[in-house]
Parts: sequence; C-alpha cells; structure tokens
Amino acid sequence: MAAHPMSPPLSDPTASATGSWRERTFGRLIDHLRALLPVGGAAFLTVDEDRGRVEHAAGWYATDELRDALEAPGGRPLSRGRRGLVEATLDRDRPLFLPSVDAWEAAPDLLAITVEALGADRAERAWRTFQKASLIACSLRSEIGRALGVVFVASLDAARPLRAADIGTVEVAADLAAMSLERADLLEAEGRRARDELRLKHAAEAVSGSLELDEVYRRVVQHAAGVTGATKAVLTRLNTRTGELRCVARLDFSGRFAQRRLSLNSGSLGQVARTRSPVLRRLTEAKDFDLSMMREEEIGSAMHAPIQLGPRLYGVLTVAHTAPDCFSRDDLDLLARLARSSAAAIANATDFQRERRIAQALMLGFVPESLPEVPGYETGLLYVPAANEPTGGDVYGAWPAGDGDDIAILVGDVAGKGVETAALSAMVRFFVEARSWDALSPSLVLEQANAMLMSRLPSETFVTAFLGVLSPGSLRYCNAGHLPPLLVSGGEHRPLEGHGLPLGIDESPGYGETELELAGGDLVFAYTDGLIEARRRGEVYGPERLARLVSGWAGALRAEELVSAVHDEIAGWAGGLADDAVALALRRRA
Repeated sequence: MAAHPMSPPLSDPTASATGSWRERTFGRLIDHLRALLPVGGAAFLTVDEDRGRVEHAAGWYATDELRDALEAPGGRPLSRGRRGLVEATLDRDRPLFLPSVDAWEAAPDLLAITVEALGADRAERAWRTFQKASLIACSLRSEIGRALGVVFVASLDAARPLRAADIGTVEVAADLAAMSLERADLLEAEGRRARDELRLKHAAEAVSGSLELDEVYRRVVQHAAGVTGATKAVLTRLNTRTGELRCVARLDFSGRFAQRRLSLNSGSLGQVARTRSPVLRRLTEAKDFDLSMMREEEIGSAMHAPIQLGPRLYGVLTVAHTAPDCFSRDDLDLLARLARSSAAAIANATDFQRERRIAQALMLGFVPESLPEVPGYETGLLYVPAANEPTGGDVYGAWPAGDGDDIAILVGDVAGKGVETAALSAMVRFFVEARSWDALSPSLVLEQANAMLMSRLPSETFVTAFLGVLSPGSLRYCNAGHLPPLLVSGGEHRPLEGHGLPLGIDESPGYGETELELAGGDLVFAYTDGLIEARRRGEVYGPERLARLVSGWAGALRAEELVSAVHDEIAGWAGGLADDAVALALRRRA
C-alpha cells in the first residue's frame, strides 16, 4: 500500500507556507526519523494538561492500517484505568521499547482502546498489521517535567525491526519535539495574552463610552460574551435593601430568568456576591439551584464574576455556553478583569444618573417650558442642554413683572457645569425673579441680585445676565457682562449695548440700563455662548456668523420657528453642541 503522510503532506512545498510552526517542526523530525531508522510509521500525540485529552498532532504512515493503529489513542480523555500506549509511556521514566506489540502484557488493553476508537471491523484490520510491529514510544516532557505528549515510532519490516540501540535516536527527537511544544505554547500564550488585552481594552472603551445606565448594562453583557467566547451573558444588580440580585441586562437568557429575584444565600451567583470571588461551573458539577438554572437555560458551563469597585459591589456578571467544558481558568480571569473595568463604567453612569435627577429637581419650577403670552409680541424660547450633561449653568426665563402687562425676561450663564452649577443657576433665577416683583428697573434688580450673590458664589465663579422688562412698545434692559443680544430692524442688525461686569465680581457694579423703542416687525434675539462657541475642525462658529443667520431668517420665520432653526443649523454645522444653548426671540407684531 502507498504511504500515508500527515495532512498536509510533509513533502508538499506549500506545507511550510501554510502549516503551523509546530506542524513543520514535527514534520522535519519525522523526516529525520525515517532517514535514520526503519520506520513504517511515526506519530506525535499531545496531551492537554487542563482537560486531560490526548490529541493527534502529526504523523507519517506506510499503510492505512498502521495509521489507524497509531492514531487510535488520540481524540479521547487520558485514562489511568487502562494501560494504553499513551498512558504507559507517560507513567514511565524511560522510553517504552516493544520488540513485538502483541508480546506486550498490556496488549489486550491496547486492543480494547483501538476497538473503541475504530469499531470492531476496522480495529481488527489495524491490529493484524500492528500486532507484529516493533515499537519505541517516548514521552515529551517540559524542562520541569510536565507531560506534553508522546512520540511513537513503529517498524513493520521483520527483517529490519527497531532495536534497543535505536531508542537514543527517538529520545533526541522527543527532546526536540518537547522544546518545540514549549516554544509553541509560549508563543501561543503570548499571542493569546496580547489578543485578550486588546479585546479587554476595546471592551472597556466601548462600555465606558456611554453614561446612560441601561446602555452601559447592555454593552457589558455584549462584550462579556464576545471577550470570553460565550453564547449567553447576563448582568444581575445587587439590591442592598432586599439582599437580592435581579437581572438588568441579558443576552440569550430567557425572560423567566430575567423576572427572578435571586437570593444571596443560594447558587453560584449568591456565592459570588457573598465572597466577592469569581466562580467557574460545569453542568456535571452543578447542584440545587445552579443545576436547575443551567438545565432550564440549556447551559453546559458558566462563569460568574463580581462587579466590584473598592468595597462596593454592584452585582454579578455571568457568561455561559452550551458546551460542558467550554471555559478554562484563563477565561475566568478574563471575565473577572472585564467585570472590574465594567464596575467603573457602571459607577460613572450611576453617578451621572444621580446628578441628572438632582439637577432636574433643582431646576424644577425655575425653568419655563414656554414663555407667557406677551400682548403685541411673538415669542420663542429654546433650551438644549449639552450632550452627556444633566444640566448646565444657563439661566433663562420670563414672568409677569409688576401689576401691569410688563413681562420680565432673563438670559444668563453661570460659569461651570454639573449639579453645583445647576444649583447656582436656580439660585440666580430665584433672586432675580423675587426682586422683579416690586422693582421694574432691570439695573436695580441686578444690583440687588449681585449684592446677594457676592457672599454666596464660590470663588472664581461669576454670572452673566441680560435682564429686560418688556412693555407694549419698548424694552428696558440691563446687560451685566452677558453676550449682547441682537436687534434686527428694517433688515439691519446690531448688538445691544452692555452695562458692566458680570454678577459676583464687584460689590458696587454701578449698573445702568437702556430703554429701546420697538417698532412693528423689530426682533430682539438673546442667546448663550453654546451657540457661538460651537466648533468644527477647530473653527468657531462665532457671533458674526450668528448675526447674519438670524438677520437673514428674521423676516421669514415666526419667533418660535426661528430659535429652533438657528439651533438646528448651528448643531448641524458643528456635528452637535458641546455646551448648553439658550435662544430667546421677541418680535413686536406689526
């Protein structure tokens, strides 16, 4: 019969280009053995230390039957209960030499293993060829003695059998093969670590790329499955008041699981929450709750890791697979590292959500949803908070002033962002509105508000403010350091004058005020810096461009349409606004 080389053939010139480095090394060793010894077949088998499996790695065979006989021990768990060729070789501290295979005392066990692997008919044909062969088997061991595999060399030539003197040649091949396996393992481990680090980096960046809590949860389970190769994932959050875990995000877990409230006193999830230690579970090892859950969700293996930041436990991250032996300890370590980085993203999103609720509560009652009706005027108001900010420092509003038809309007800005600035914005709005009830002078109101703010604002914090009192035919206003509103009249535009420094800087600002007569069709457009400081590729939108935009659209759009159109135009130009934006438009009806 023709020889049967390993696939791809060792003599194939493409093998070096396409085969793995390990296969090429084994192939060269087999070529050397064939050149030095009367070889009818040679095989390298490796042993997986984690799962104890024997796998065929490379081989060359003169006949189909010899190939079957030498490859039969592969593709199965290592067994210490029977003496197969692999087990017998690994148990010895020296090579195994058999002048004739059928004369070996463990030949019946070897035949039984061959029958299990090949079936009775195929095993019988292989055994008829193999039983008369001479054989040398040598273990492949690392420098510290760890079993890496075995090499078999067999001869079918009765006239030139293998001899004891040939053992040294096989030992040299075994040592070289062990060195190649160790090197390959090191290279694979290093490559795996590099890939894992890159996957973790990308996952952490993606998870922390949102401040919306539900989106963070969703990204965590999605990337947990991707990083570990799992088919299912679930994130359970800890409710410290009830001492229960509940599902907040899931991938391919059933709705029944999502509705459960899991006790800390049962199952692996409860164990992880109590001990703060990751756990690996296989279906064959599971008990009680874990067994029920894994069967219900069709899970063969699962891993759980605590989502913990410092002393605080947020919950448990779980991944699962239908296969019973899918995950290793390295996979568990990978999941634990992802859970730790996810804890920081969850903490940030939780803090952001809390800040947003506080800021919204602070602003409630101080932020008008729409302007009051102003006799003789069209009005438009728009407020858009900056992306990823609960609220900012913009101050705005309109309310009745005095006993007549006058309306007070306010547009301003507190330096800063976040909850503290939102609180200051609410305070400024309250001070200004409270003083305007009995004082119709904008300059007097701002001076009194300035006096109250001087002792209340944090250091280096100030407030710009444009306050106007709108009467049926005029606008009386004071501008304390705010961006000058635009007046559009008769197709022309100009900025309104200012009256001094922002609030909170000078104890005696000496504010003045201006009264502006408004004719039919005249438009006043007040705004905050979120509009003019919008950027695109380093270019600032700027006040001049805003003035041209407002002037060009003033005659074609109603006031409420104008504020929205201006915002949309600038946001589209910049690809979004990085700061809060307020726009307030007042047009006297013709």
